[in-house]
Amino acid sequence: MMMLKQEVQRIASSYTEKKKQALLVIGLIHQGERHVFHFGDHPIRQRVQPEEVIFEIGSISKVFTTSILASMIQKGHLKLDDSISLYCPEIRKNHPIQLEQLATHTSGLPSHRFLRDLQLRFLPKVRRDMYCQYSLDELMKLLHSKKWNERKEYPSRYSNVGMGLLGLIMGWSLHKTYEELLTEYIVDELKLSNTFITIKEDVKEKMILGHQENGKEVPPLQMHDYQGAGAIRSTVTDLLSFLSAHMSADVASPWKMTHEPKVKIGKNMSMGLGWVIDDTGLICHNGATSGFSSFMGFRPHSKTGVVVLSNYRNRITQDSPDRIAYDVMNMLEQEPKAK
Repeated sequence: MMMLKQEVQRIASSYTEKKKQALLVIGLIHQGERHVFHFGDHPIRQRVQPEEVIFEIGSISKVFTTSILASMIQKGHLKLDDSISLYCPEIRKNHPIQLEQLATHTSGLPSHRFLRDLQLRFLPKVRRDMYCQYSLDELMKLLHSKKWNERKEYPSRYSNVGMGLLGLIMGWSLHKTYEELLTEYIVDELKLSNTFITIKEDVKEKMILGHQENGKEVPPLQMHDYQGAGAIRSTVTDLLSFLSAHMSADVASPWKMTHEPKVKIGKNMSMGLGWVIDDTGLICHNGATSGFSSFMGFRPHSKTGVVVLSNYRNRITQDSPDRIAYDVMNMLEQEPKAK
């Protein structure tokens, strides 16, 4: 254990050195055991154990969404080839976009675009979720576009509104909110203690504030329409339980289907249902909000998993939870007997 701690410290400790009130928490699953390490001087550590500190996990929420989707499919509530028009009365019948396309970012729905940001400056001010450039009403109008007059194969294009729409459709199909699905299919199923969207009074003392790249504190994220794209808050303890459930998923588990590559998204990467899969067998997703960054991934063949949570959003040029996770995982796999 001491050697493992030293190796993780060597890889990760520099991340917090110049960040005021930073907290970096790393969770590992290796050789059937769980380990948690933490770095930084954030005062929340005086009242809350680091493994119970609540972070915004950003787009890691997307694999929660597709995990719920897989469970609903197994129960017969939905099918991957269902048209979105089955659940959206505002959309014309037999719309060519199917649920699988939303789950794999191949629907043709837009990613975040600079030109759209410019356009929004001249449009009426309406409520739009962060990192989602269309309100729900705007998205419904967009889906009537001639672009979707017929079924097409679109290349994978990362879309927050697409994954957010999937979360909404899942809820609409059962007349429930997305958070109710999260509670029913994941939180209660795995007995998670601190995974949620809506902030209640009894969890506030365990929530850490996020920071922009320059160190400025940011208020907690609020998403209303597209929660399935990035609204979940959680702890390293809960995320390790979620990750462990995926790592142990067998053919009888609905979550196993989320690990299957569906479409190539680059020379060495594929897209599963929510998960990104590279040619080394790593199944992963990262996340970011205006004040947080995160990473979660595992390799089935080595039975090694990593979760990294930070209360800082990183510049592209800065060190990141992604880099830390890759380095820690490679270290564990090269020295499987490290303790």
